[in-house]
Amino acid sequence: MTNGVVRMEVVVGMAVSWATRTLLDRYVDDPSTVTCRWESTVVDVVLRHGSRSDVEALLPVFVDDPAARANLVPIFARYGDIGVAERLLDVGVEAGRLRDDVPTEVLRAVGYLGCESAERILWEHVEGASSYSYHTSMDACLGLLHLSCRGLRTEIAEALERHAGSHLFPEFLPVLAGKTGDPSWLGRLVEWGETRASTDCNGGLILGIALHGDAGRAEFARLLWNPHWEAYGGGTGSDRWAYAGARALGLGMPRLYADLIAALNSDTDPERQRHCIATFTALLRHWENREWLGLRMAPEPDESGDALCDLLFEWSSPHEDDSLIGLARRVLDGDDDGLVAELYHLEALLRRNARHEMELRAITSR
Repeated sequence: MTNGVVRMEVVVGMAVSWATRTLLDRYVDDPSTVTCRWESTVVDVVLRHGSRSDVEALLPVFVDDPAARANLVPIFARYGDIGVAERLLDVGVEAGRLRDDVPTEVLRAVGYLGCESAERILWEHVEGASSYSYHTSMDACLGLLHLSCRGLRTEIAEALERHAGSHLFPEFLPVLAGKTGDPSWLGRLVEWGETRASTDCNGGLILGIALHGDAGRAEFARLLWNPHWEAYGGGTGSDRWAYAGARALGLGMPRLYADLIAALNSDTDPERQRHCIATFTALLRHWENREWLGLRMAPEPDESGDALCDLLFEWSSPHEDDSLIGLARRVLDGDDDGLVAELYHLEALLRRNARHEMELRAITSR
């Protein structure tokens, strides 16, 4: 009997989710059909509706082949604990370095799970060691966000000083600025982003400003609608980190929509207005997708899809389209570059989302 089948026999008796059982069945019985798309979809279901039992069921599969099962790591972070973090370290780290066959997401997971003993290990992966890579540095920084970093304050400050004002740098190092205890970094991050940083490398600056909390709220709101920051940038990832920053500050879509309207009313420049529409569309896209951000300080949104449909896409009268789409049509005046079409698509997705919310309520209320 293979190890995979043995695992299945153990797992069957556990209170694991249907999605996890489906993953395990296919891993064992039909591994050639485990495509990245299919696996990512099922993992997303586990992330939304899973439990600690799913972690225990899936962890042995990951340990057997970490490189092939990188998609499972967020499940371990979301539903694991310190014990799980320590097991991930045992599997993934050797002589203080992440093993070559282990996905970098493990670094973020052990930080997310509050494993303070991993602080030094994560820090050693932030800057340009011989094995430096973008994803290694990003996941190490995002993991450190969840740790105290009391023993790293000086080193973080020194690293920020070395890179401040650079065009390109370890992109997510700025998210750790708050760990230095120096409030002056808020203004310096803003200046860095507005004067020197490449928009290909500003995701960490955007999130880092938001993570200053109330002190950074006004600057974050300003950068969202400032074309220089290109917060709508999907290719660079700026839109994802702008969305994460909004979540961290508790800025729901109703507030962001009000801010959009205020920004459009305060500046009639067509290019700036187009930027504002593009940025809000990007934020709405992330809201609809509801990807797990892996940041404890950026919780799930409170508003429902049904409420957003009413707010954004209903007309106040049958005589004029004063919805988000009508607003975009007037602002863009035919030069929409696909934005209006995307808004129609998002409207359809949100209406479907609202229907699914109601179906779930109906099922769970029986």
